[in-house]
Amino acid sequence: MRTTISLVLAGVAALAAACGGPVASPSPGTSTPPPPTGSSAPSSTVAPADCGQTLAWGTGQKEAPAQSTDALFEVRAGRHDCYDRVVFDIAGPAEAGYFASYVPVVTADGSGQPVPVPGTALQVVVRAPAQGFDSSGAEVFARTGDYLYTESQLAGWQSLRAIRFAGFFEGQCTIAVGVSAMLPFQVSTQLDPANHTRKLVLDIAHP
Repeated sequence: MRTTISLVLAGVAALAAACGGPVASPSPGTSTPPPPTGSSAPSSTVAPADCGQTLAWGTGQKEAPAQSTDALFEVRAGRHDCYDRVVFDIAGPAEAGYFASYVPVVTADGSGQPVPVPGTALQVVVRAPAQGFDSSGAEVFARTGDYLYTESQLAGWQSLRAIRFAGFFEGQCTIAVGVSAMLPFQVSTQLDPANHTRKLVLDIAHP
């Protein structure tokens, strides 16, 4: 009997050896990942803004002759994809003219005193009076030379460096705009019918 059992066990061992050893069962809960296929999911990117149109604006002076009797009451600045923008808000719907040109230095209305700004100086004349002058002529909107936007407020902006009020004289206001270089710019006016105001808009292209 022992001889028979020994022979059976020996036969099983020989059969296992011939088959390459014991067979391992897969562990529960595991799977073999598929081989890589060499492809990946397409990536999505946002197309950059097309700023080529700003080159057509040019750096030469821009001018419109209309004269408004409505008052300039606010100056605002903002950033866009291709340009920095300055908005001059005028308290009435009448068309307002302007003159804008790069100059060596902007000078104050009336006195002719220099009103320097960092970077390249862009002189903007808004053909409208300033709001807030009292009967004695005291300036309330801003005093000549006041910063409407300081260099620190515009730190990191691509085009604008500073904005200063250069005075009011004979029905028009002069603004000194500091620009990072002599960059293309455009000037336009827009009617805001809801508020019965006029906006004079200065766009300065990014470098």
